[in-house]
Amino acid sequence: MATLSSDLPAEQPETLGDDLAGMASFFIDPQGAARRVHTKWFWVGPLAVYSIVGIAAGILIMPIVQHVMEIAPLPEGASPEQFQKGMAIGLTVQKVFVYLAPITAGVMFAIQAVILLAMSSITGVGAKFRQLFNLAAGCGLISVLASIATIVILKAKGEISTMAELRPALGFDIFLPDSANKYAVAFLGYFSVFEVWWIVMIVLILAAAFRISKGKAFIVVSPLVLLSLIWRVGAAAFQR
Repeated sequence: MATLSSDLPAEQPETLGDDLAGMASFFIDPQGAARRVHTKWFWVGPLAVYSIVGIAAGILIMPIVQHVMEIAPLPEGASPEQFQKGMAIGLTVQKVFVYLAPITAGVMFAIQAVILLAMSSITGVGAKFRQLFNLAAGCGLISVLASIATIVILKAKGEISTMAELRPALGFDIFLPDSANKYAVAFLGYFSVFEVWWIVMIVLILAAAFRISKGKAFIVVSPLVLLSLIWRVGAAAFQR
């Protein structure tokens, strides 16, 4: 059974200012970020930032998505009226999910924390759910940068005509031709600069926070990487 080592940092008292300043450490300072993992309410700041940027990004990308749907060819067997109705429903659902960003982000961080907690128990790492929730939320800030980069690229690109173009190449897929297999594009595209950055930082922060080896930290994190990769490649099946 995993037990919390007595030499691990106890839960630290904190102020709102400390937590807000501590968010920057999740980008470049594993030791500093590790201290925030052990505070009580650190997750509030990252969740708020993630949600605000997510809502803003969703609002900015909505007109682009609508344009792509409007110029897309009619699905086989669908009438123009059916297509318009389906498009309206799809856009409405997307708008709802945009404004549910705080809830969906919180659920996502909680799922990540549960998976990390299960792996911590298996590997003998003495971690608690709240600490791992802080870790997931803090590292989620790297995904915020990915969202900002995506919006900047899409806005600079001009007219977008396909759903595939809504996900600009930020990984090794940038070297693939337009005719490349969509599953290969999804696989290589997963390893973007931001995803690799996230993997490196969450491993280093976990190792520093619980004083374990980087190898063990990677084992704890590996299910998250594998599930994300499977999700990314699986989603390619629905791309045209």
